[in-house]
Amino acid sequence: MNKTAFLLGAAFCAAVPSVLDGEVVSFKDAAKIKSWDAWGDNAPPSASNAVAKVRKEKPCVTWKRLNELSPGLKEIGRLAVRDAKDVKSSKWSVGCETMDRDYADWNAYKHLIGPLGVKHGRLFSGWAKTEQEKGKYDFSWFDPQVREMAAMGVKPWICLAYGNPVYGSDFRLGMKVRQVTDKPEAFDAWIKYCVACVERYKDVVDEWEIWNEPFGQGPEYAEMFYRTGKAIRAVQPNAKLYCTAVTFPKDYKCVLEKLKQESALDLGSYFIYHPYHPNPDKTYEKTVPNLRKLVKSYSDTFDIMQGEVGCPAQLEFGHALNKIEWSEYAQAKWLLRRTIGDAARNIPSSVFTMIDLQYTFMLQSFGLVRSNTLKEFVYRRPSYFAMQNIFGLLDDEARPTKISIQPNFKVTKRADPRDNRKRTLTSIRFIRDGKTLRFLWFSDARPSSLLEFDRVTVSFPGKKVVDPVWVDMITGRVFEIPAESVKYENDSTVLSNIPMWDSPVMITDRLSVPLR
Repeated sequence: MNKTAFLLGAAFCAAVPSVLDGEVVSFKDAAKIKSWDAWGDNAPPSASNAVAKVRKEKPCVTWKRLNELSPGLKEIGRLAVRDAKDVKSSKWSVGCETMDRDYADWNAYKHLIGPLGVKHGRLFSGWAKTEQEKGKYDFSWFDPQVREMAAMGVKPWICLAYGNPVYGSDFRLGMKVRQVTDKPEAFDAWIKYCVACVERYKDVVDEWEIWNEPFGQGPEYAEMFYRTGKAIRAVQPNAKLYCTAVTFPKDYKCVLEKLKQESALDLGSYFIYHPYHPNPDKTYEKTVPNLRKLVKSYSDTFDIMQGEVGCPAQLEFGHALNKIEWSEYAQAKWLLRRTIGDAARNIPSSVFTMIDLQYTFMLQSFGLVRSNTLKEFVYRRPSYFAMQNIFGLLDDEARPTKISIQPNFKVTKRADPRDNRKRTLTSIRFIRDGKTLRFLWFSDARPSSLLEFDRVTVSFPGKKVVDPVWVDMITGRVFEIPAESVKYENDSTVLSNIPMWDSPVMITDRLSVPLR
């Protein structure tokens, strides 16, 4: 062996002490270590680098490419973003679900919640995880999530969910409510658990979603909602009680009729729905107006809440929106269209979900944050930054003023000359601090993975758009619109040769954009 080969060999040996030092793990004990896919990856981190290892971020290729994408305009800055503590109030929420079943690791991503700028976070309480022996509650797994989230300036709202094997019921998504409601001992134990949860966290939580997605179980769920709601209000009179997503309209009517019959309409607050649709704009045609009309027919104080919806970042074989070739590009577009659409209709909105979830049979890709099968943080997806841009800009001080399918536009150039389909352009206007913010996007089809722009001419009647800028809401990059593309005709601002695609862009006066 020559000297060079010897040195290389020595360096290699030094890199894998867990193997060469005799710490060989028997195959039957493989479950005791996280992984043995790479040399030394099962070695425990030292105290000095433990935090760094958790927070180390891998490069995101899609984020890099989006930042290199040119709309053919001059870039002048970036949209400012805000931490949750710097936002006074908003209707935005992010999902931090499934830790009741250990599908995610709170410590892997909690440091990213505050900088997202979101003001609410959805948590799952986990009856089965908390009461593993009858009458004995252990909230130690849940306390950090509730308390640390509140300390971030993010208000927790809790989904009280799923059964408990010690009372003969299941603890997984899709279990039958009657496993609890049809058994007196189980139902009483459920009520006691919910009361214990409210008692423990009522100083920071006053929003309680009762169960999760009991589709097709209207009568049983109506009884659960009524009895649980009464018990919660006895402990916390000002509690807001949320009816979870159920089958429309039959199951919602079961709940509403139960409350009416019991003279308990005061128990209701928000009626949640989960609008998973390939084209997010489609749910505003029937789902939203019909559900809102139904609940308000029982009480004008009732309203609707988009309590859980998201988009995969890849083709999935299970769960919502499966068998569609999604990508991280399409995911960011989809979430922008959903959130801006909800904000325009004054619908509280929760994004599913903060991080990829390691279900028993799949690693689901709905996360704003990508994780691996070890539930570790890998990187922030483009959708994380897109939501950061929206949450910081459209807080409760931003008021929606107009939603329209923009009639005054013309496609002047196609990114693909062979594409001759008819385009639909959605235009939504907000007022914030007396300034007008306009969002536009092609809404006729589900978001694609294409990174190309058509060119359009658009007209905005009324007050002139002075010194207009074009903002990509995924990356937050701000571009100036050249003077030759701006004309003022008949009390309207006409913008020509403007880049447009199936993801929201913002067009407004330069002084209306908070820059970093």
